Amino acid sequence: MEAFRASASTVNCKDTSTRSASMAKVGVVFKTPVTPRQLTLVVKYNIPKSRTFRFHPVSQKQTEQDCDGSRSRKSRMIKAELPSERVEQFEMAISSWIEDYGSEMFKNFNMSKLGRDEAYLNITSELPGPLHLYTVYNECHMCPFTKEGTIDSGRMVISTRFEKTWRILSSPNETILCSFSPDFGEFGVYDLTIGSTCKLKTLKDPVNIYFPILTVVLIYALVALLSANFVYIFKVYTKPVERQTTSHDIDPKQCTQRSRVISLDTFRGITISLMILVNFGCGGYALFDHATWNGLQLADVVFPWFMWIMGVCLPISSQSMSKRGVKRKEALLGVLRRSCVLFGLGLFLGSGRNLDTLRIFGVLQRFGVCYLIVGTTFLAFPPLVNSDPPVEKKSVKMWMDVYALRHQWFVVFLLGVLHGMLSFFVHASNCARGYLGPGGLHDNGSHVGCTGGAAGYIDRLILGNHIYQGSVLREIYKGDAFEVEGILGCITSAIQVYLGSQAGATILFYKGHTSRLLRWMIWSTVLGLSGGFLCGFSREEGLIPLNKHLWSLSFVLVTSSLAFLALAICYVLVDVKRYWSGKPFLFAGMNAILMYVGHNLAFNNFPIRWSPNGDGFKTHFGTLFENVWGVAVWLLIAYLLFRRKFFLSI
Repeated sequence: MEAFRASASTVNCKDTSTRSASMAKVGVVFKTPVTPRQLTLVVKYNIPKSRTFRFHPVSQKQTEQDCDGSRSRKSRMIKAELPSERVEQFEMAISSWIEDYGSEMFKNFNMSKLGRDEAYLNITSELPGPLHLYTVYNECHMCPFTKEGTIDSGRMVISTRFEKTWRILSSPNETILCSFSPDFGEFGVYDLTIGSTCKLKTLKDPVNIYFPILTVVLIYALVALLSANFVYIFKVYTKPVERQTTSHDIDPKQCTQRSRVISLDTFRGITISLMILVNFGCGGYALFDHATWNGLQLADVVFPWFMWIMGVCLPISSQSMSKRGVKRKEALLGVLRRSCVLFGLGLFLGSGRNLDTLRIFGVLQRFGVCYLIVGTTFLAFPPLVNSDPPVEKKSVKMWMDVYALRHQWFVVFLLGVLHGMLSFFVHASNCARGYLGPGGLHDNGSHVGCTGGAAGYIDRLILGNHIYQGSVLREIYKGDAFEVEGILGCITSAIQVYLGSQAGATILFYKGHTSRLLRWMIWSTVLGLSGGFLCGFSREEGLIPLNKHLWSLSFVLVTSSLAFLALAICYVLVDVKRYWSGKPFLFAGMNAILMYVGHNLAFNNFPIRWSPNGDGFKTHFGTLFENVWGVAVWLLIAYLLFRRKFFLSI
């Protein structure tokens, strides 16, 4: 092309209405004859990069279709194709799906030095002296700007995990030069020019961090499909031929035996699998992590679902003990023993070894406390399926599952009143009454030392330093240490277990699929609307916001609503329509406590967990792939234990 440039002129085709703004056709016309035939050069480009052209002749008719007839037919044109363009687009598409940043070097920026959720920012200051940078997290509700430090011309690595609002001030009078909310993305390269105004320019587009989610799902779905086909073929060719079963082979007792609700075990297995995935890191996605303070995200529903499922099992086990004639004293000792074992396991797994800050409460500890509260209630007032109601009203018969738990509902009312009184009337001397915020920078720093309101105050008063020390809450709000499984939250957690027991009572009292599903959907709707009313159907507003840290009443109602809905969906798919057997989550659900304890004990052990090097994975794709691998290994372990009929119970 360089050889022809001196004698060539560029002619643009007029008719480009059908092409996108980033596409063009260009004709290069030579003033002197090049070949005896007319040639056309058509260049299509998306990204301004150097291309390698391949030239070939075209006919006169093609030339007239591409360009207007005003050109001289005596001109000589050349047509060039871009064979590498589609290849590059394909490579870019593949890079997006696996979160690849491309070339290692980009304009003297070493992209390999960046980690997950990091980007480069090049700063060019046209003003004398250093500048002051103030920022505030967008997640930080009603928070003031805090000083990050002084900045000058140069490059810096910035975090893209949480969005921030930037404010740049001049020195020394600290006049605000600009304030903006940049949309920085992972592996992006940005240029910020600071003068009378601030100009932010993107030098290199960031990668899409959410494409790898679909990539990982597709990879493991393909592996699961291939594995299922292999197992099926293996069984077909190795299974011996069996005699056909006749009516004489059927045991009449098996026909009258009540079938197990497989969907409950499946739902429990889904929940424990999600819990393991969340504990492994869930790919490092902030979207799937716990909400910073108020709000509801994927990780926030796992623990309350587990509590709710424990409640579903309580009326069923209570009925079973009544049928077996277990004495009440013996049953009470069993409840005490199981509660102590759960609390002790929690201390062993998550308390650490530093006696000064030994954490007393945790996940299994809360299970133990709530099981003790709700379990003793069911021992005192067991729901009896075969007993007639004292009043022969049709409305009572329609809602026998609710009437059978009338004593439990009275306890729920008492617990709700107790929790409300403690939350809105107990407070530290320097804190506002009824405060439910994160303290620290919240509300322009007017609640310093009041993290969690009454819940945080009670925990600090009783537990001292023996509370949870690490939390993203402290990073964003700069608040105090807060026990996310604290004392006050045990009260509302017990309410959540009682709500789960209502679903279990429905299973006991109603055998028809329609009756069960109808009642579960009614409960889901009523609880969801009640929780939405308490939180004002918003994140930050309302009387009682959705908050997993506080285990607020609105949080209990909304997550229980979702649990009723999830169980109903599993029930339709597994027990009613039988579209799905519940596998592989069925195996995990039948050994849930072993899955939880086991993944904590072998948290960083190969082959469950692995890493390419000491620095770990630098992308969400690699992190999520490894996290899902760990969950898959535990599902395989649960399957092997199921085959050996080994089930751990406490």
